[in-house]
Amino acid sequence: MAVTPTGSPAWTRTVDFTHYGGHADKENYLGRGAIDALTDVAAEEYSRLAADTAAAVRTAAFAVMGVTCNDTSPAAPTVTHALMMTGVRLTSYASGSPPSGFPSGARNGDGDVTFTFSSSYLDEYGVSGGFTPRSALATSQTANANAVAVVIGQTVQVVVTDDTDFPVADASFSLVVW
Repeated sequence: MAVTPTGSPAWTRTVDFTHYGGHADKENYLGRGAIDALTDVAAEEYSRLAADTAAAVRTAAFAVMGVTCNDTSPAAPTVTHALMMTGVRLTSYASGSPPSGFPSGARNGDGDVTFTFSSSYLDEYGVSGGFTPRSALATSQTANANAVAVVIGQTVQVVVTDDTDFPVADASFSLVVW
């Protein structure tokens, strides 16, 4: 029999310890602790595990991406890798035509790109959860360049400039989205 989890997926940021089996009134069977400390988990230990898991999920990044701008021959940026709560892509893709479940990208100008995220995603069990980017951090991988990320609705715009605020063509950067 297939089991589908209850509650919202992690990226909705609404999970708490009860989503992971924690319960404020959880007790050990017959008042005893773990029968075998090497293989069993006591109620106190499981409650701590559930609370710690919920805390980690609430703060984990939704997406970590590597990106290279395509400015010499103007085109949408190339995503070199995408590590997302919904899937992992270790081979690059042209963000103008992304694989299903991954954000699309567009070139705005030299060193200036915008990524659009879906308003909802499915987890591995097919449970849907809404997603809105809350914050983003871009880090330039190009020498002597700075990257800035701005969240606007479902999009994240990244601009890469040099120390004189001049756009950097064909820049590379990493992008973390929460």
